[in-house]
Formats: sequence, C-alpha cells, structure tokens
Amino acid sequence: MQDEHGNDALTLKGKQVLVTRAASQSGSLCEHIRSCGGEPLLVPLIAYRRTTFSQTERMKWLQAVQQSDWLIFTSQNSLDAFMELIDRPDRLQGVKLAAVGKKTGERLETYGLCADFIPKPYTGQALLEAFRNGRLAAEQVAIPLGSLSNRTLIDGFNDLGIKVASRVLYQTIADQASQKRLEEAVASKQLSAITFASPSAVRFFTELLPEKRWRSALNRCVVAVIGKTTADSLEKLGVVADVVPETFTAASMIDALANYYLNKEGSNQNEQQA
Repeated sequence: MQDEHGNDALTLKGKQVLVTRAASQSGSLCEHIRSCGGEPLLVPLIAYRRTTFSQTERMKWLQAVQQSDWLIFTSQNSLDAFMELIDRPDRLQGVKLAAVGKKTGERLETYGLCADFIPKPYTGQALLEAFRNGRLAAEQVAIPLGSLSNRTLIDGFNDLGIKVASRVLYQTIADQASQKRLEEAVASKQLSAITFASPSAVRFFTELLPEKRWRSALNRCVVAVIGKTTADSLEKLGVVADVVPETFTAASMIDALANYYLNKEGSNQNEQQA
C-alpha cells in the first residue's frame, strides 16, 4: 500500500520523529509524519520576536522597497513580518516579487499576491544564478531578513553590482520554554529520528543541551535536514546528516526519511533471509 507521495504508507511505523520547527509551522509536517505511520514529537526550538521601528525608520525602509526592482522573500517568516510592517499595498506597485521556496510562494497568495519568480531548486544560489545569467535584471533589490538570516544572498547581489536594501524585521531566538521537553526527548530511548528545517534549529538544539548530550543524540538517531544549508551547519559540528532531500521542502524531507527507513530495513530483511 502506498500513500499519495508514492511511499509505503507505514514506512515510519514505530518511529518517533522529533520536530524542532516553531509550533506555528509544524502542523503539516507532523501530519505528514503520521501519514507515514510515524509518531511526531513536537519540541519547538525556535521563537520569533518582531523588531520595533520608529515611524521614521519604518517609512525609510518602505520607501527603499518602493524604489527597488525586486522584493525578495527568503522565508515565510520574512514575508509575514513584512506584511505586518507595510502601510499600504500600492507601495508594491511596479515591484516584482520573488519567493525562495514553494511554501513561501504559497504564503504570498494568502495575502492576495503572486510571486513573479520562484527559483528551482528552492535556494538563494538558484535565485542569484537567474540574475547572473540575465534571466532576471535589477539595479536594486529589497530583502527583509531575520536576525540569523544567512547573508550569502546579499553578498551575492553585491558581487553582481546590484544594490541591496535589507532590513532585519524579526529576531530569531531559542524557545527556552522547550528546554526541559528537549532534554526529556533526547534522553528517551523511544526517539528514532531528529529533523531540522533550518540552521537556526541546529544552533538552538546545541545551545539548549549540554554538548555531550546533543552529540550523543545526533549519533544515536537518524538525522534528517530540509536542505544543503542546514546540512552544512551540522557538518561544521562534525555531524553528517543521514537524510537530505533533493527538493528542499519539509514534505520532501519526511518522504526522504521514510525512504531511508524503507531502504535500510529492506536491506536488513534481505540480509536476514539470505
């Protein structure tokens, strides 16, 4: 029996999967784990706090956006923070919108907006390549950011001679309220897999736990990440992710995790039968 994604419906049966995303972003991810027969364990490691601006600062930023050729959203969080800040929709008239990610593009539609460009793969490098090869053009782009956003995209535009108007609209902080639950989760022998949907989640996982404990958990459990950037953040800690999907989405991460178990346990059964 297969699910809508073509995987065996119960490939995560008996597997408890740690979900470290913010609670507001984890609903569909947890449901997907259940649809594969697994047990999601939600321990949100990330919380967000809006940056406060004076009226002068706010208007200066919005004017910079209005003067840009492209407004680039690298996440749903940056989009939501921007939409809370904007005072009137006509400021976006004549400004093209880019979304780095399928979900961010879908989130745009909930505001009555449509992305003019979504790179494939869903990465900042793919977006930069579109400007580098002339598919897209701009003299200035605007990029709303979080406090822990990777600045590689900004550096890339600067290298192309494209002016960047960036602004940190929200602070990404560790969800301290989850520390006790996280400690209990990694100490449990029931935990099978750990998922990370961002480098921030990796960072806070290591900050909320003693090093001996988080290293033990990452060595003992299957580690799945949403994409290469998150995998790179683990590699800097000397940890290699077991699962990295080809398409950088949360659903693809769970599909890839299910396939990992399907292949691994299928191989084990073959060895036992041989």
